[in-house]
Amino acid sequence: MKHLILFYIGFAVILYAISQSALVYLLHPNVSFIFTFLAFQSYLTYSIAQIGLKDGKEKFIQFQMINLTIRFILSLSFIGFFAYSGTPEIFLFVINFFVLYLCSANFEIIGLLRNLRRF
Repeated sequence: MKHLILFYIGFAVILYAISQSALVYLLHPNVSFIFTFLAFQSYLTYSIAQIGLKDGKEKFIQFQMINLTIRFILSLSFIGFFAYSGTPEIFLFVINFFVLYLCSANFEIIGLLRNLRRF
């Protein structure tokens, strides 16, 4: 959990630095919503993964599949909501979402690999 919090603090600092620089045109005005959503989603999937690790690690794969399904459905719902609500510059919004999503997914994959080595 400590690594997850530190990652998102670092991630927030990077986003703030970009928003204060000349590269601000690369960020959608709703990037803070994207960041908050991904942080919540990561916390939710982390909690589910911890439940899978508690059960003697024999149901870990099933819980990871549940995590992937939840992430997929939540992500599609999130993008769909903003697309349906008529968000301006939706293309930039989707690009920002996927870049931030891939960064957070990469961090979680590294954490999973670290956990799997302990089996």
